[in-house]
Amino acid sequence: MSSAKLFDLISSLRSRSLTTNPSPARRGESDSLSLWERAGVRAGERAGVREGREHTANNRFIANKIVNQLRFVLFLGMMLILSVGGTACTPEPIEATPTPGIPPQLSLYYTSTFTPTTNPDAGATDLTPTLLDTPTATPVIYEIQSGDTLLAVAQQHNLSLDKLLAANPGIDPNFLIVGDEIIIPPGDSSLAAYPVPTPLAVNLDSPQCYPTADGGLWCLALVENSQAQAMENISALISLYSPEGERVAQQSAISPLNVLPAGESIPLSVFFLPPLPSELSPRIELQTALPVPPDSDRYLAMDVHIEDVNLYQDSASVQGQITIVAADNAPSAHHIWLAVIAYNVDGAPVGLRKWENETELAAGDSLDFGIIVYSLGPTIAEVKVLGEARP
Repeated sequence: MSSAKLFDLISSLRSRSLTTNPSPARRGESDSLSLWERAGVRAGERAGVREGREHTANNRFIANKIVNQLRFVLFLGMMLILSVGGTACTPEPIEATPTPGIPPQLSLYYTSTFTPTTNPDAGATDLTPTLLDTPTATPVIYEIQSGDTLLAVAQQHNLSLDKLLAANPGIDPNFLIVGDEIIIPPGDSSLAAYPVPTPLAVNLDSPQCYPTADGGLWCLALVENSQAQAMENISALISLYSPEGERVAQQSAISPLNVLPAGESIPLSVFFLPPLPSELSPRIELQTALPVPPDSDRYLAMDVHIEDVNLYQDSASVQGQITIVAADNAPSAHHIWLAVIAYNVDGAPVGLRKWENETELAAGDSLDFGIIVYSLGPTIAEVKVLGEARP
């Protein structure tokens, strides 16, 4: 239904409700009445008019109500028409037909899709992998066991005795204590690639062993360098056998000094821990004796001058002076070792004492010393002193 038709319908309803014309029958009847009758009729008509007016007012109220409802319905209808008409009038997309022979033109359509941004400095970034440092060997701690010697420990770890002593400057190779810890420096892989060289020929005496009060046993074996050049790293294996020929103990005996000059003698020493059987026979076997190269600069020339020796029943005191021989560009000595050896009347070693000095001593300078050596048993008849100096 159109809006014009709805408006005409509302107007007709309103005009009908407002029409109050009297009927023709009542008008004809009023003309034939008397005055009083007319007056009554008029009064009645007035009453009817009043009633008609009241009725008209009611009709107007009802009509206005109907009009308002129709207006609301008309408003809803127009809204519905507009909504339906708007949907129906949405144009359908027209697909473009490409012209034959002409490639279609593509238009860029920007979206909110994330696009990674290129880093302008990315080309300058060094993508070469970082090379990790090659792990280096680190020192280890070794605990001294029963029967150990520094030389045996050095050989076990493919080390030279000098290197092991350099890593442990405060240790006395002749007085190792079970349970003490020493530093094992990184080994030299080249040592494991070659067999142990054959020791040089030396004069090696039978061990002289002396029991201690606690049941241990000190053994000294005199070794003489019969070569024309100095030797170093001299050691021997001393074994103890029972009367039945059973080996009870075995240890390496080492020298108190690293170097032994040509023509000199020095005892190798070792201590066997208690308890031990009362009757034992020692046997010895040379392990190492290496030549010192003539051009080696690991040792400095040193003079040892003995000024006074006092012999007692079980000890001896020695005073003297050491001097680093002056030479061109000779370095100072930072390690000076002395070995004081006590002999009995038969020339067998009966006592040994090592003295160390770590104070720098320049070439040409001298240093006084005083040392007491004790006997392991027999009376001391003679004392000798050997020395070693290193830069």
